[in-house]
Amino acid sequence: MSAQSDHKAPEIIARGVLARGSAILVCRNLAKGYTYLPGGHVELGETAAEALAREFEEETGLAVEVGDCEAVAEVLFGQGGHEINVVFHVEHSSELSETIESKEDDIGFEWLEHAAIVDADLRPRSIKAWLVGGGDSAAQGIEFISDRQDD
Repeated sequence: MSAQSDHKAPEIIARGVLARGSAILVCRNLAKGYTYLPGGHVELGETAAEALAREFEEETGLAVEVGDCEAVAEVLFGQGGHEINVVFHVEHSSELSETIESKEDDIGFEWLEHAAIVDADLRPRSIKAWLVGGGDSAAQGIEFISDRQDD
């Protein structure tokens, strides 16, 4: 049996960059403390953009407009974890509150200043590096990022 047969099929995750001034919205895993861009799994029969809009609605109650795809980040981690993250620019039609309430008990939302991203525990690290490098300003086209995390 090859080492590859121990891996599950890759999970496709749609994520969004929603800005409020110089900050972006991040989701915090309340049990483990790390953050990540809001979004979630793409379900069978829906596009990544549709999944992202659905996840924003389910988790925050916000109806968002999903814009251009800005990056695709492939991440291998842990004991057979494999994600393909599709990252989109996201807009909201009205002024965003300083507090975004979570509709789920195990996650919270907060605004993370762009300057603080470098010191944040934002995962996956390839998306963090892309954001630190200014990737969320998107005029460069889609970036594909691949990373294997052994930690």
